[in-house]
Amino acid sequence: MAKKKRTRRSGNDRNLPPKVAEQKARLDASRRKINRMRQPVPKRRAIVTLFALFIFTSGGFLVFLLPSHALVSDLRSRGVATWAEVTSAPRDKFGSPGNIKLRFDVGQREVDTTLSDWGGKRPGGLTTGTTVSVTYDPHDPTRVLTTAWVKHPPAMTLPMLIFLVLTPFFLAGAIFLTVLRHRLLAAREQENEQENEQEGELR
Repeated sequence: MAKKKRTRRSGNDRNLPPKVAEQKARLDASRRKINRMRQPVPKRRAIVTLFALFIFTSGGFLVFLLPSHALVSDLRSRGVATWAEVTSAPRDKFGSPGNIKLRFDVGQREVDTTLSDWGGKRPGGLTTGTTVSVTYDPHDPTRVLTTAWVKHPPAMTLPMLIFLVLTPFFLAGAIFLTVLRHRLLAAREQENEQENEQEGELR
């Protein structure tokens, strides 16, 4: 006489009657579903905001980088070196060099202008009343850098570094929230379809 195979039940379900075990399984599934439903779906507004911040930071990095390289390139190709007097060398609230003002001769006239920045930064160590070697653009003398920075500009400045670090962070956050939103919505849609199928079978 063939023996009946017993179905294995794990954990606390081994000692429960079949109907009770089935009810417990349904209750556990219902609880898991509720937990998934309670998990907040990332809002589109948050994703769009992160993408906008990514565009802003990447654009800010390029704004600091490209004009600075263009200025150095122009001054190297057609710049004129001269000596300039530092008429003002203030500091900003962080202690970094601010808008350094210079005075130098261009032909028969005297030019008063502000030292151009490179990547949002100006050279330190300049004090009012001292002289410094600068290179200016003869087409526009207001485009002027120290000769040392024309020859060897900084590889990276703090403003450029900040934008460079934040750019991938915002991009990764936007991608993560997009994927998470897609997965949560897909899971809820699948659960709704299963519920509709079960209701259809009961009818």
